[in-house]
Amino acid sequence: MESTTCTKFRWFWAWQDHREEEWLGVMSRDGWHLESFSLPGVYHFRKGEPKHYVYRLDFQTTPMKDREGYLQLFRDAGWEHMGNMAAWEYFRKEAPLGEEPEIFTDPESKIKKYQRIIGFLFIFFTVLLTINISTGSRMTEAGYLGLVPRCLIAGMLILYLIAILQISNRIRQLRNSLRK
Repeated sequence: MESTTCTKFRWFWAWQDHREEEWLGVMSRDGWHLESFSLPGVYHFRKGEPKHYVYRLDFQTTPMKDREGYLQLFRDAGWEHMGNMAAWEYFRKEAPLGEEPEIFTDPESKIKKYQRIIGFLFIFFTVLLTINISTGSRMTEAGYLGLVPRCLIAGMLILYLIAILQISNRIRQLRNSLRK
């Protein structure tokens, strides 16, 4: 007997939001519809009739007092709010095959989304860099034991830097599309 639910782990970086949207859409066309998510990269699906759901993600740090208005805007446009994970908001909409509706009406809105992500990443990058600098001499004095946290922090700094550069590249591509 075939299971009616499944859980999948799939990792996406902040600059791969379009890949995550595509993957969720493929899952729905295969009859696996997103039901919820728990930890980053853990998705829970329910088996159903194959449908052409289009999934879209937004990165939003809207204060709670504005949240209902924000969500109502999407409901009015026919989007179903699937939930949020950290500052990522997940929406889906059933669309005729071949149509790929967007939640952003223009490239400038999408640019603002990516700028919000960069701002968020930059805060954490700065905090990690400060920690690395301020505790660096103490970790060095600890010998090999101090090397482990220092390497972990350095690795995280590199990942944040890569993310900032990748998202900056997405912004540049969107701005170039505005000029055409």
